[in-house]
This record gives sequence, structure tokens and C-alpha cells, in this order.
Amino acid sequence: MKKIDYRTLRRIIKEEMAVLNEEGLTGELEDVEKVAKEVPETEASEYASALEQDIDFMKALKIQEQRLAKKIARIQEAKRKLRSRILKGIDKE
Repeated sequence: MKKIDYRTLRRIIKEEMAVLNEEGLTGELEDVEKVAKEVPETEASEYASALEQDIDFMKALKIQEQRLAKKIARIQEAKRKLRSRILKGIDKE
């Protein structure tokens, strides 16, 4: 790790402050009402279709999850049967 002296650190800080000032970021709080006026308002109906699509997708995923759960249950049952068949075969020997 390279150490820097206080002069270099001060120079770096001044450079960063200049960059922030160029971007208009002073670090001071702005009036909330002023900022609220600048933000464009959007209607809730604009997001309704996106929300509806997300809900439909969630339902489809739930149906798919149920199908996969049934398949897993069948696979686990087949494994249990095979395991018991193998163990019975070992006991006979």
C-alpha cells in the first residue's frame, strides 16, 4: 500500500470538489417542494399493465412449480421403491 502525503490528499480532494461543482452537486439540501415540481408525475394506470403482467407471470410460475413438485414426488417414490428392492436383494444373499 502506497502512502500519500497531506499535500497530495488535499489536491485530490480539491479535484473531486471541482468535479462535483461542475455537475451541480454542492452537497447542500434543496427545497423539497422545488424538487417535487421538477419530477414528472406518472399515472398509476401506466404501471397497471406491467403489474398485471408480473402477476400473470407469478401465477404461471406457481403452476409450473406445482407440476415440478408432482414430478419430484414421483421420482422420490420410485427411488424409495428401488432402494427397498435393492435392500431386499442384499438381504437374500
